[in-house]
Amino acid sequence: MKNINREVELKFKIGNPNLIRKKLKNQKTKFLGKAFEKTLRFDTKNNDLEKEGKFLRIKTGFKNVITFKKKLKSKKFKVREEIEFEIADPEKMQTILENLGFTKIRVMEKYREKWRLNNTEITIDKLPMGNFIEIEGKEKSIRKMVEILGLAFENRITGTYWDLWEEYAKRKGIKDENMIFTAIKSLT
Repeated sequence: MKNINREVELKFKIGNPNLIRKKLKNQKTKFLGKAFEKTLRFDTKNNDLEKEGKFLRIKTGFKNVITFKKKLKSKKFKVREEIEFEIADPEKMQTILENLGFTKIRVMEKYREKWRLNNTEITIDKLPMGNFIEIEGKEKSIRKMVEILGLAFENRITGTYWDLWEEYAKRKGIKDENMIFTAIKSLT
């Protein structure tokens, strides 16, 4: 099939985003900007997509996109087949998806910074559950960036933010499936 991208990435929980920014600047990594991103994740009422390792979303922020992802097997990296394209009207796209039976909707909010060094994209994400970095590219370039940033490869995260939220919410007693900043404010 044409237009299918193979996404390879790793995540790391980080305590100090400023330290990461400093290291990125020292490498002359290009800063691409920052935005508030909102993701709507769609599934059937029975979670049929999730059961099959598939993911359908609309994301707004840097640009409006619809994305379909499918898990691929990998022991050391998070690997997905990905089809993504820009859409003009996220609300109309949401209406179409709901009419097709994708009526279970979960929301994720995050503040994202994007950086690029050669063909490797680095994002610094602030989510309701903390700060993370994602490194996306080819496996060799990801390993090099992990080394440059002084991250421990064995601390890598290959799960999704949704997986991390589920664990975090359970620990904190949060009942909301939505990964939104107001879910955390209700704890304080």
